[in-house]
Parts: sequence; structure tokens; C-alpha cells
Amino acid sequence: MPSRPRRRNRPERLSRPYAMVHAGVRLIAWITSLASILMLAFVCKEWPSKSQVIIAGAVGCAIAMLNDSWDVLAVTDASFTVPRLATSRRVLHDLFSLALCVGGIIMMWVSNINITDDKNAEQKRQEQWLMAALWALIAVVGWRLIFALWGCVDCTGEARRAARRRQRRRGRENDPWRQMGIL
Repeated sequence: MPSRPRRRNRPERLSRPYAMVHAGVRLIAWITSLASILMLAFVCKEWPSKSQVIIAGAVGCAIAMLNDSWDVLAVTDASFTVPRLATSRRVLHDLFSLALCVGGIIMMWVSNINITDDKNAEQKRQEQWLMAALWALIAVVGWRLIFALWGCVDCTGEARRAARRRQRRRGRENDPWRQMGIL
């Protein structure tokens, strides 16, 4: 019995409207990450003593931007030359950047604790910028959480389709009528 050539397991292309919604949401998340990086860079430039505090958040945002850029490019590429990452890999990248951003949030929150109530104008300005950057990082974490959940839903669908394909293949191979040559 001649064997059929194996097809490469590539993630399927999304339907056009779903792909555009997906790309639009990823683009909004990319802009949020960019705004967060810009705020964190400004804090690092203005107050060099805070540079070690914001680095985890900046790296997490950079990874999030790379993941979003690749996904938007792969989804909107009309020539299909840019391969789409597997859903599990996208979720892994989103969770990794989420973990780094959460670490950055914790570091920024702990570094912003002051025991005294009297602050001069420069300390108040620094606190305002740190809080703005903190809220931007929280928004990035929110997007990563949404994408991780969205990816898990997509992964579940892919896993079901793969299981059905395996079951159909097994059904053909283990069918006694087929083995006897009747079918």
C-alpha cells in the first residue's frame, strides 16, 4: 500500500475578518507596549537611580512588541511568505513577557514606597511619572493576559481538530473490513 506524503503541520490561515480583528487588537497592544517603553525610558533618563527598577518592565514590553509585530505581519501578509507562529508558541511568548512585566510592576511598586509624607516638587514629579509608567505596564499585562486566554481557546480548537484527524486515520487503519480488503 503506497504511503501518502506527510503534510507539514503548519498553523492554518485565519479567515479574513477574524484575521483583521486579530491584527487590529495586536496593533493596539503593540502601541500600548510602545507607550510603556517610552515612559520607562523617560523615567530611566530623568532619574538614573531608578534604572535597575524599570529594566524588567522594559524587557517584557520589548518581547511583547516583538511577538505582536510578528503576529500582525504573519496575519496580514497576503503573499503567505511569513509563517505564522504556532498558537502554543505565541501563548508562551505572551506569558513570558507577562511574567517580566509583572516583575517590573512589583519592582516599581516596592521602589516607590516612601515613609515620609513631606515631598518636594521633584519627588512628586518622579512619583507621578513612575505611577504613569506603572499603569502603562499594568495595561501591557492586561493585554498579555487577554492574548494568553485567547491563545488557549485557539489551542483547544487546534487540539480538537488534530485529535479528530488522528481518530479518522486510526479508524481507517484499524477498520477490520478495510483490513480484509472488503472495503
